[in-house]
Amino acid sequence: MNCREVEKLVVPYIKDELTIDELDDFLEHVEDCDNCMEELEIHYMVDVGLRKLDQDDTVYDIVGDLQRKLESSAFRLQRFFTMQITKYAIGTLSSMALLVMILLQLRIWHQTGFLFF
Repeated sequence: MNCREVEKLVVPYIKDELTIDELDDFLEHVEDCDNCMEELEIHYMVDVGLRKLDQDDTVYDIVGDLQRKLESSAFRLQRFFTMQITKYAIGTLSSMALLVMILLQLRIWHQTGFLFF
């Protein structure tokens, strides 16, 4: 993903509208590109900062909030990929267990004379 594509995804990222694939590419690029990180910080300060200022008069840590959002997004990606791996592993193990059950049943039938081969 290049800087131009990332710039188009900054606002959807702030609004949590990115797909998992877009989020993965976005975070990977933002971690390595200082210019895009700065662009994200500026948009985040304007968008989220202004909304927070309108809501209350307390001091608000915008940079810390952005960092927590980035960490939360990375955790969300990690959880998604872990679930995908778990799903594939369970599917594979289930298929193998079914195959073993069928082979054992065929062996039982063969030993009892139910099958003649």
